[in-house]
Amino acid sequence: MEEAYRVQRAAIEAWGDEIAGWKVGATSYEIQKLFGITECVYGPVFKKSVFSSPARLPAADFQHLLLESEFAFRFGRDLAARSTPYALQEVLDSVDVLFPAFEIVSPRFPRLTIDDIPQLVADFCANGGAILGSPFTSWKGHDLSSHRVELRIGGKLRQAGTGASVIGNPLNALEWLVNVLSAQGVSIGRGQFVMTGTTTGLHAPTRDQSAMADFGKFGKVEVVFT
Repeated sequence: MEEAYRVQRAAIEAWGDEIAGWKVGATSYEIQKLFGITECVYGPVFKKSVFSSPARLPAADFQHLLLESEFAFRFGRDLAARSTPYALQEVLDSVDVLFPAFEIVSPRFPRLTIDDIPQLVADFCANGGAILGSPFTSWKGHDLSSHRVELRIGGKLRQAGTGASVIGNPLNALEWLVNVLSAQGVSIGRGQFVMTGTTTGLHAPTRDQSAMADFGKFGKVEVVFT
């Protein structure tokens, strides 16, 4: 895994695009057991692959059409790397909005390599893009662990879940990533966001089939691949 993250960092330098945010993966304890790991993984999300909902995207632009419904958090001020860990409240004080979001899971390899996690990590943790719904500002104080998210594809309910699917609470994944990056000397900049892991599993709409994740009071995120 150490080598995988070295490759990831080298690929970031060579990619030629700005980091708009970060994704956290393997945020289910069951998935971690399947992967043979004991903590989450992470990768960059690049600026040119961030889209606003409702989105209509060319299917040909992506190697795979796989979606995860995720809570995403945007930072309203810089969070500088430092030698001591950040407490959760410090992290929350730096976040301004919550987005309902889709992660587009689209590895550069022909298949999703769940049997080779270092390869997946090196490949930007399989991130192919992000679709962000409308920003929601008054999210603090809500119990995200019990908050329900419903994924519909082609108008039919495909899967429902809650924030508890994300290692107990999406904020746990957010705090984890901030401190992992900080320990490596990586700051999170104002305007960058963090996608915290799927609440509704991994699903593949077909071409021209609508996909919509309903986050209730937090809003919706929608996409069609054409």
